[in-house]
Amino acid sequence: MKKTTFLTLPKIIKTSILFVCLMLATSSLFAESFQSDPESGDLTMKIGLTFDSANSYLRKIDVIADENATLGYDSDYDVALESVQEDDMYWLINQNRFLNQGINEFNDSTILPIGINTNSNGIHVISIDKLENIPTDMNIYVHDKSIGIFHNIKEGAYQVNLNVGTFTNRFEITFKAQETLSTNEFDARDKSIDISFDIAADQIKVLNNLNSKIEAIHVYSILGQTVYKNNNTTTNSEIRINANTMTTGAYIVIIKADTGISTKKILVN
Repeated sequence: MKKTTFLTLPKIIKTSILFVCLMLATSSLFAESFQSDPESGDLTMKIGLTFDSANSYLRKIDVIADENATLGYDSDYDVALESVQEDDMYWLINQNRFLNQGINEFNDSTILPIGINTNSNGIHVISIDKLENIPTDMNIYVHDKSIGIFHNIKEGAYQVNLNVGTFTNRFEITFKAQETLSTNEFDARDKSIDISFDIAADQIKVLNNLNSKIEAIHVYSILGQTVYKNNNTTTNSEIRINANTMTTGAYIVIIKADTGISTKKILVN
């Protein structure tokens, strides 16, 4: 069986005239590393991601699916990240950092942890750089565990507002959105806590129908920016959050209670 190899790319490239020149010099090599040889019948599935930091630094990382690879470390496939930059993104394998990795397959149960380093506050972007042999009906999600978002990056880049720091337990790539955490749909069967937007009052309304012990209420913008946080415990049957300082758009409301965690996406208008 033909062994698939990776091409190690430049580690960090600053957006500038130098960046344009470097990209022109390396673009043909990068494209070649992602192209199948029609005569070989290579159907290896490959995914390339790009991280664009608030400081306009770029990082490209790749992953392939090969039956000879595993979710653990494979010397024939996995390329370690030797030097982590102040702005960076990488695959995490047993908490070690990698530029490229190989796994046995992409499926609904596959979870690929990624780490991110940031050197400035602002909007950071994760997007698809290149796909090869990926079925059109295969979704690829960035799971932002901090705010419960599954964002399909085949439909567009994921933009997130991050502060300076290292994030090694927040983001992962998945191929299925978990319904219990997805922000696309709220479980209508669970009526113990109901979240809605009261247009007339310009408030987010939380109905605590069973007087559960609510331990925290957090509201995030769709970019992951915290716009409201309350960690005071309450069993009140109704809680209202003023939205007069929130701009029109989608927000994520996460409520932690003794009965579990409720997550819902609402539209403030």
